[in-house]
Amino acid sequence: MRSALFWMAVGGLSFWLPFIVVGATQPDNANVVLLNIVPLAGLILLGAISRIYTKAFPKWGWVLAGIYILGPTAMLAPSAFFYGPSSPSMPGDNLWLLLFCLFPPTTLYVALLNGMIFSVLIATYTLGLIALVPSPPPVPPVISKP
Repeated sequence: MRSALFWMAVGGLSFWLPFIVVGATQPDNANVVLLNIVPLAGLILLGAISRIYTKAFPKWGWVLAGIYILGPTAMLAPSAFFYGPSSPSMPGDNLWLLLFCLFPPTTLYVALLNGMIFSVLIATYTLGLIALVPSPPPVPPVISKP
């Protein structure tokens, strides 16, 4: 379970953190093509770093879950840098916003609104296919006898 939570957090952050940085540095003139390329580059970088240091690829199914779970919150995060928080109009508004952000299919809806639907769909299709491929069994270490 700890491994699954780790890959959800790391995978979601590797996908959404570049988007947050671009969105925070270019709030009004962010290029949609750039917003769709940097998250995919973050996933490629995650795979490369994981392969170099651990000699294994990430658990891509859990990475995809992290993308969907962290998605709405991450897409709304750049607006926190430039726009003040809205005042709740009735009790429980913050709870509804939290539930809205934690509902994974909301990622597709918010991505459609801000133009990131292409990178989310590419990641969903690609990581879904990669997660279905069984990983090869680990190679046992070679022990030489003295």
